[in-house]
Amino acid sequence: MSNTGTLVIKKRSYFSTHHLWAAEHFSKLAGDIEDNHDGRPVFNLEHRVYVINSIFSTTAFLEAAINEIFQDAHDGHHGYLENLDKPLLDKLAAIWEVTEQNNKNPFSVLEKYQIALNFAAKDEFDKGQDPYQSANLVIKLRNFLTHYKPMFVGGDQKYRIEDKLRGKFALNKILEETGDPEFPDKMLSKGCTDWSIKSIKSFADEFFERMEIEPNYQRVDMDKLAGKT
Repeated sequence: MSNTGTLVIKKRSYFSTHHLWAAEHFSKLAGDIEDNHDGRPVFNLEHRVYVINSIFSTTAFLEAAINEIFQDAHDGHHGYLENLDKPLLDKLAAIWEVTEQNNKNPFSVLEKYQIALNFAAKDEFDKGQDPYQSANLVIKLRNFLTHYKPMFVGGDQKYRIEDKLRGKFALNKILEETGDPEFPDKMLSKGCTDWSIKSIKSFADEFFERMEIEPNYQRVDMDKLAGKT
């Protein structure tokens, strides 16, 4: 009697690509509602949900993209990291071992990008300039929405984030001509999602260019994966 064993097939997923596609998808859905509204300035919950989820997915993309690098280095799965030399891969793996693998997370998402650049002897991002500044503001917006605390707004009372966002993107077409507060009613818009995606993607694109890595999200046809082509 022989034991032939069991064939095990393993699969590795890269959610950064999924999050980026979701961000763009929700943004489009929000834009469709703004473009097709009937002119009545009425709050639209569906629109609000698409905008918020686009922002959430955009920042999820940014974190997943850098986590994938550290995790792949740690696991010895070098695929698209093939251009990185062994000493650099060892550094990435070592810091991941003493932080994430031990359920300790002392670094913010942007700090992880800076650490990787430092280890690779590449220029780190200037925190006072774009694309760092805009990426950081998108993360602050995500954090505000995630940890939201309600307050009365109107007149002189407003959320502090409103001043930081003003002038950076087009307002919600459904409510921009009303007396509603700029934030959240006017600023949570298709324009906001476009700005968020552009800001985060510009940051990620520049990072990967500096690292000389072609990441998963740049390699695949996301619309094809989503059955859109």
